[in-house]
Amino acid sequence: MKRLLIVSFLCAFARLSLAQEGLAVKPLRQKINLQGEWQFALDTGDVGIAQKWFLQSLTDKVTLPGTTDLNKKGFLNRDTTTMHLNRVYKYEGVAWYRKKVVIPAGFKGKHIELHLERTKPSKIWVDGKLVGASMLLQTPQEFDLTQYLSPGTHFITVRVDNRLQLTPYGNVHIYSDDTQTNWNGIIGELYLEASARTRITDLQVYPNVSARSISVKMRVSNPLRVRTATIELMVEKSVAGKKQRLKSQRLTRACDSVITLSYALGQAADLWDEHQRPLYKLTAVLRAGTAEDSKTVPFGMREFKAQGTQFAVNGKVTFLRGKHDACVFPLTGHPPMAVEGWLRVFKIARSYGINHYRFHSWCPPEAAFAAADQVGMYLQPELPFWGGLNTDSVAGMLRKEGIQMLKQYANHPSFVMFSHGNEIWGGHERVEKNILALKRLDPRPLYTLGSNVNIGYYAPTRSSDFFVGARTPSNGDTILTHTRLTHAFADSREGGILNRLRPGTEVNFDYPVSQLSIPIVSHEIGQYQIYPDYNEIRKYKGVLQARNLAVFRERLQKAGMLDQDGDFQKASGAWAALCYKAEMEAALRTRGFAGFQLLDLQDFPGQGTALVGILDAFMEPKNVISRQDWLMSCNDVVLLLKFPRYCWTNKETFTSTLQIANYSGEALQDEIKWEIRSQSGKILKQGQFHPASVPRGLSTVGDITLPLDAFAEAEKLTVLLSAKNTGYQNTYPLWVYPARDEIAGIKEIVVTSKYDQDVRLRLQQGEKVLLMPAPALVKGKSVGGLFPPEFWNWGMFKNVSESNKKPVSPGTLGLLMNPQHPLFKSFPTDPHTNWQWFSIVKASSPLFLDRAPAGYRPIVQVIDNLERNHKLGLIFEFKVGPGKLLVCMSDLEKIRQEPEAKQFYQSIVSYMNSGAFNPSAALAPEEVGELFSE
Repeated sequence: MKRLLIVSFLCAFARLSLAQEGLAVKPLRQKINLQGEWQFALDTGDVGIAQKWFLQSLTDKVTLPGTTDLNKKGFLNRDTTTMHLNRVYKYEGVAWYRKKVVIPAGFKGKHIELHLERTKPSKIWVDGKLVGASMLLQTPQEFDLTQYLSPGTHFITVRVDNRLQLTPYGNVHIYSDDTQTNWNGIIGELYLEASARTRITDLQVYPNVSARSISVKMRVSNPLRVRTATIELMVEKSVAGKKQRLKSQRLTRACDSVITLSYALGQAADLWDEHQRPLYKLTAVLRAGTAEDSKTVPFGMREFKAQGTQFAVNGKVTFLRGKHDACVFPLTGHPPMAVEGWLRVFKIARSYGINHYRFHSWCPPEAAFAAADQVGMYLQPELPFWGGLNTDSVAGMLRKEGIQMLKQYANHPSFVMFSHGNEIWGGHERVEKNILALKRLDPRPLYTLGSNVNIGYYAPTRSSDFFVGARTPSNGDTILTHTRLTHAFADSREGGILNRLRPGTEVNFDYPVSQLSIPIVSHEIGQYQIYPDYNEIRKYKGVLQARNLAVFRERLQKAGMLDQDGDFQKASGAWAALCYKAEMEAALRTRGFAGFQLLDLQDFPGQGTALVGILDAFMEPKNVISRQDWLMSCNDVVLLLKFPRYCWTNKETFTSTLQIANYSGEALQDEIKWEIRSQSGKILKQGQFHPASVPRGLSTVGDITLPLDAFAEAEKLTVLLSAKNTGYQNTYPLWVYPARDEIAGIKEIVVTSKYDQDVRLRLQQGEKVLLMPAPALVKGKSVGGLFPPEFWNWGMFKNVSESNKKPVSPGTLGLLMNPQHPLFKSFPTDPHTNWQWFSIVKASSPLFLDRAPAGYRPIVQVIDNLERNHKLGLIFEFKVGPGKLLVCMSDLEKIRQEPEAKQFYQSIVSYMNSGAFNPSAALAPEEVGELFSE
């Protein structure tokens, strides 16, 4: 006995010494890893329960963790829908998984639990006895198998049913084929765990930043009714990879079902935010009678609060530069379940200035929260809901999901916001009850009723700590309340601000901020479609294939423009990136604004194929904008230039105001340099600002002006801003045009709005004709003028608009041209749309040129969307007999008062009067007539 006591003492001393030295405490729970080969069977007729498959060996095999797709089970999918990526193997229904396990003698008398980290609705049998079922989608499913597993051999059978009618939550991204796919299987950790009968069932940490302490709430299962327990709290701090074990604390308490404790960190309480990321682990060791158990959870010393209309982290105002995430992982069809996979994703996003993720109608696994803690990402997971919450039963299912999400993930400092789902349009009272219940349960994250509830028209309720919306509530559609620059035509007249207002950099969202007293985060900003790079098809080597892209490529080939796909991608992508710049800067320019959520930094391959990212579905660059240029407008410090318009005349003085949005974590004290350069790179004017200190938030630094009377010719200027000794910089284009009363040389050509007999006669006489057809004359043979790239996806919102009896968007993706073409000698341009084209595009009706010769390309081509693939001309020319015809599908006469329109008109006329005007393509008069209505 004496020897036994000595051994016991030495073991206890060893454990104490290991704890003091910062080494891991000996695990008190035992695990059996269930990963590997499982028996398997598909149950297409759902007969397995009736036929008692839970008592039988299954004839097929799969590897878990995994899905039916990854194991190449189910039905070979021949579908070529363009609505989303295409699964190689598809299965929706019941599947059975069975495994033999050998329970060791050490499990005797223990509590035994089966842990399935992520799956679909399931039922569990052990040796043919039904154990239980779970409907949880977003958190681990855990089953008490204590009564069923004695030492020896047993069979565990899992029935997984991924039929969508079991989870009536709408087309949510936890199982949508638009994104991660509705897989069947079990992914993530998969094990049996044995612990003491008296054990810790839950451990939650509540930081108190001001007191530099934590409160700890421990739930205990105590079936043996032990009266008292000793609890030891051990805290490990990790800073930049260096670990430090803090002083442990031992307490004796009544062994209640809930035990509340506190732990003072004192000077060791380093605070977590996006800039500094010290992380902690709390290990609680419970000793009750002969039972001994432990549980370890992460936490961070972080306080995330609403401070007026913005968010504050540890008392410092921050700005959310967010992205939407819909679980797009094309190789696996499901999210990464290991930290390394999420570290890759978050580090790429951070390299593009993103500090916030909103998970659209889904919640990521534990690994995502752990990775976000390390990288410094503020997360907003959501319940898996999208639509109207019309029944109490569905509301109850969602509440259970929410409770488990908080239990599993809310200790992570990165979990700062919680939403009930996306675009909830009914059952708001049920949603409100759920959110209030979750807030009472766990006050750590901030809560909102939902993201873009009733597309922004529904006012926040008392449960909402913040508001996510595309507009603030109003009586009808008005751009005054918009919190982003672009909408679908179905949701706002002409698609909103960017397609309606003259471009400049003074747009902000001051009015929406004035309407609410809580933080506003703009919902799914951008959604600018970029033409695909069809080389991306080769990347799809996993469970998904890009047959949608293959179909679009085939359509482009049939339209005779496959050779232009790369040019379409570059031009539409460069233009989309400029529009994203405008979106993000408008948000940063708004005082009191809380942040934005992009849709998206990466492509969304579903809902008709919405290629709206500057990164592809694999989070890899499309090379439409460099990371450095993107960071000019999406960073913790952004230099902003505020001016009313991009186009000026040489009778004016350019005036602007320099502002700085500083959310870097410290005051900015660097010299700010500015330059205005000519198109050749010559510095025309420069200067510096020497702010004593630029605090957090939005600050005004000073004015920048330049008299423009020295410019006798059209010129594109660039304003460059930079902060000395930092990488922060920004650039803005300006266009200066000579003020003119008349168009020189216009009398030497024929200008007309109709292609009639008189025009034919003039062409037959060898004259030069400038034709600007009135829109009514080309109705049905043209589209309207759309300035920004098409919103999201033309096919999807075309149907929405038609069903709601709203106008349909023109559906185009911007301009494509050769800046070296002599027509642009007096009108500087890029190969793509830029801000000086606004009035010209808005007054245009791009014409179908599908009947033109196959290889014919207009001088200014309008890029059509990838579904329709019309060859669209804005400016084009033909030889017609001995005459020369140039067609401009923009009514320049109508907008002649605009300086850019007048200069473009002059550039066209000057070109037509030059020797360079010599069209290479010829059409017969009647062929030209077929292009127009007479």
